[in-house]
Amino acid sequence: MKWNWFKCLDKSLRTKMLVMFVLLTVFPLVFIGFISYSKSSNIVAERAYSLAQIKTSQITREIDVLFQDIYRFNEIGKQQSTVQFLLREEVTNEDAREILSLFDFYKKSYLSGEHIFDIEIMDPDGKSISNKRGVYQRQLSMNDKKTYQSFAKNPNDSQMNITYQNGFPTLEITNAIVRDITEAVIGTLKITIDASSIISILDDTALTDSDNGSFYIVSPTHNLSFQQEDRLLVESAYLDIKKISNKEQGYFINNEIFYVYGTSKMTNWKVIGQAPIREIIKDSNEIRTLIVLTVFCSIIFIIGLYIFISNRLIHPIRLLKDKMKQAAQGNLEAKVDPVGEDEIATLGDSFNQMIVKIKSLLDLSIDEEKKLKAAEFRTMQAQINPHFLYNTLDTIIWLAEAKEHQSVIELTKALSQYSRISLNKGKDWITIADEIAHIDSYLYIQKTRYEDVLDVSVQVDSNIFNYHILKLLLQPIVENAIYHGIKNKRGKGFLRINGTIEGQDRIRFEVVDNGIGMDEIRLEKLRSHLINGEVIPETKNGFGLINVQQRIQLYYGKEYGLKINSWKGSGTRVTITIPKLGGNRENEKNISGR
Repeated sequence: MKWNWFKCLDKSLRTKMLVMFVLLTVFPLVFIGFISYSKSSNIVAERAYSLAQIKTSQITREIDVLFQDIYRFNEIGKQQSTVQFLLREEVTNEDAREILSLFDFYKKSYLSGEHIFDIEIMDPDGKSISNKRGVYQRQLSMNDKKTYQSFAKNPNDSQMNITYQNGFPTLEITNAIVRDITEAVIGTLKITIDASSIISILDDTALTDSDNGSFYIVSPTHNLSFQQEDRLLVESAYLDIKKISNKEQGYFINNEIFYVYGTSKMTNWKVIGQAPIREIIKDSNEIRTLIVLTVFCSIIFIIGLYIFISNRLIHPIRLLKDKMKQAAQGNLEAKVDPVGEDEIATLGDSFNQMIVKIKSLLDLSIDEEKKLKAAEFRTMQAQINPHFLYNTLDTIIWLAEAKEHQSVIELTKALSQYSRISLNKGKDWITIADEIAHIDSYLYIQKTRYEDVLDVSVQVDSNIFNYHILKLLLQPIVENAIYHGIKNKRGKGFLRINGTIEGQDRIRFEVVDNGIGMDEIRLEKLRSHLINGEVIPETKNGFGLINVQQRIQLYYGKEYGLKINSWKGSGTRVTITIPKLGGNRENEKNISGR
């Protein structure tokens, strides 16, 4: 009954502490998040508005540069040859050639000349000369007459008209030609330019990353002149151009649509950009989302931190009692994780030290014996492989039934030599020559079984044949390469075994296959288990490798052993490094690969 009351009290106290903890931390976080969002949103919005203004100003500057260059062609109307053409009743070929040459000269002299389709001079009676048509007589239309009437009142004005030639938009710029002496209008100069050069200026600048925003140009008469290609004008309330006609530049927001505008000084055009306000302040919305996620994650973290701290303060004594009970029942793995530096933590440390000392006394007496037995057991496993023996005997039976007597003899000899060297009268050390002979026998048996899928190359320096080596170091590596690399590969497998002297006092072997290899995660896991001497729990692959690694480091030292490199789908390379031991050349054998 007391225990239940204590648990209820404990639960009630923890709930009150949790509520207080959340109130003291969540509200400040929400407040700080709100202030941060407001500040950052304003900064991002102002930055976006300024950037839009800069883009608009860039477009107006480029338009002004283009038209400033084009207006230089008005100097043609002041040339003596132009005035003589307009005043003379008859035009000679010499006069026509001079004016046409003048047209070509100006087009080549200015960069804007590449955008000009045609240049035309015309007098009030319709006598004309054109860059395309030459000299011709033109019948004046009503528009031509209105143009002359307009220039008679204000000869300094320029008239612009959008037309189409062969389906492509063009812009006709018409200016009056005035005689210096009488200041009378004696003709007009019309320059026809490719309107795509203006559209390209708009296309080169994007107001937003999406297609929802666009730039367009409005003429002084409030007519839409040009707009970006492949961009949709935002559907919005009617934009009253008159409200911004007296202002050179600026921006405003109307019905969730952002507008930015600027004025071309050369043409008095209004360059207007518009886009949904959500596209302009998209970064601000992302910041809002980030702040909300940050605050939410912080709240979750704070609650988890509270639970963690609460557990550390309330449960240590109860945990210590449970661990002591487990230790009293014989569980020497029971340990306390002390928190802090208080008396309970000190008591937990003392308990852990006591358990460690008791366990170390037990482990010390059996550790070496366990290692020795494990090494002997794994050596016996490496020496005797029932599946390999069964498969070899099955192959011999199959060859005998096929009446391939010579193959039966050779395979039986190989199995006999393989078994003889494996047993070696119980000795652990053999010469490298015997180890290579053992590998040759093993590979001969395997090549007989996998004749169509296995190629083998054994290249071992004969100078190392007389050095001694632990028995059965190479065979598990080769077996692992065949069964876990080449056997699972489609197509023909290749196995290469190299052996040579490295430096002054080492011997290095390499076993390379082109099997299925391993990915980086599995390779790192295998390397980790080689270091720790543990078999990979979820698979038996690598058992032979770990056995070899343990035996090498047990007999040779920690500085020797295996190094593994593998590439997924390409193969594996295992490098074995051992010291040079022995070397009596009287027992040297001339071993060649089968």
